Amino acid sequence: MLEKRLKAIRRKERTRYKLKKNSSIHRIRLCFYTSNQYIYGQVINDNEGRTITSFATYHKDFSDLKRKNNTKAAAMLGEKVAKALVERNIKDVYFDRGQRIYHGKAKAFAESARQNGLNF
Repeated sequence: MLEKRLKAIRRKERTRYKLKKNSSIHRIRLCFYTSNQYIYGQVINDNEGRTITSFATYHKDFSDLKRKNNTKAAAMLGEKVAKALVERNIKDVYFDRGQRIYHGKAKAFAESARQNGLNF
């Protein structure tokens, strides 16, 4: 069990390292995280060390969903995050998927954000 957790931590660090190494253009980082119940999206400015905005499926905007941790909820969350960033005139971001592979919920979140105006 410990070995699986260590592999997950290494994957997360490797993803974050690649993002920071390629961040010669100081972009904003769009983080994606899932727990057992909810999906979270957080927009972070690493240069200033602050969170710009964050969304999660436990907010009242997602009260009509029966399940708040599936691909449909991830797509809705990606749309909300993208609209909030486009309102702030932020269009270029890095997608930080953490330790997750680009499949399922992470893919639905990212593609929904792209369709609503974000570039990554």
